[in-house]
Amino acid sequence: MLLMDAVSRAMVTYLTGEVSSYQRRIPNDLERLKAVLRPGDVILVEGNTRISQIIKYLTQSSWSHATMYLGDALLRWGGPEADRALELHGTDAAHLLIESDLKEGVTAVPLAKYAQCNLRICRPLGLPPGGLDRVMMEVLAHLGVTYDQRNIFDLARYLFPFHLVPRRFRPRSLYLGSSSSREVICSALIAKAFYRAGITIQPPVGAEDHAERFQVRHPSYIMPRDFDLSANFQILKVQAG
Repeated sequence: MLLMDAVSRAMVTYLTGEVSSYQRRIPNDLERLKAVLRPGDVILVEGNTRISQIIKYLTQSSWSHATMYLGDALLRWGGPEADRALELHGTDAAHLLIESDLKEGVTAVPLAKYAQCNLRICRPLGLPPGGLDRVMMEVLAHLGVTYDQRNIFDLARYLFPFHLVPRRFRPRSLYLGSSSSREVICSALIAKAFYRAGITIQPPVGAEDHAERFQVRHPSYIMPRDFDLSANFQILKVQAG
């Protein structure tokens, strides 16, 4: 067990190391972002770490990470996590994101953390009355949950070219997801919250069995790019000053 823990820590350290080839294409104006962003907005990040490069390659997308803008929701939520955010981030605690990080798990971090990264804002459409509160409660309830490292390998299996996967390794769970763990990956955390509020990220999954045509893809298999492509999210463009 100690050996496995050491190997796991070493792998996480390696995967979260930054790459030198990262290029920021559009500068970010934090003040404009703060003025435009609303709680519930999903912010996609083109990350600058090794794990980001792997996720971008596997998903064939620029977006390797998904976060949700909280604004001052955590401060209004109150409790120890709000006190901790104020202690750690000061005035930036009024402009927080929630994310699931490979190293830290589910945490609230300042918007400024990603000021030097390429970003995309995806705003949810059609939230029902009270929907935003349900989304906020769901994600905040996961603060402190650990990142699902096993899901990285499961996701890789899911994204592998289907025709190259031997038939015996094509279980139903490959389509719909099988994770019952409370551990989460970044996009799954956010997708689950929107599902609870009645907003799906992808259209229902088709299946050979007519009776299963309307199964909704399990949140564990939602990727950052799916928010970018979803008809239920509006893409916002914020010009730099």
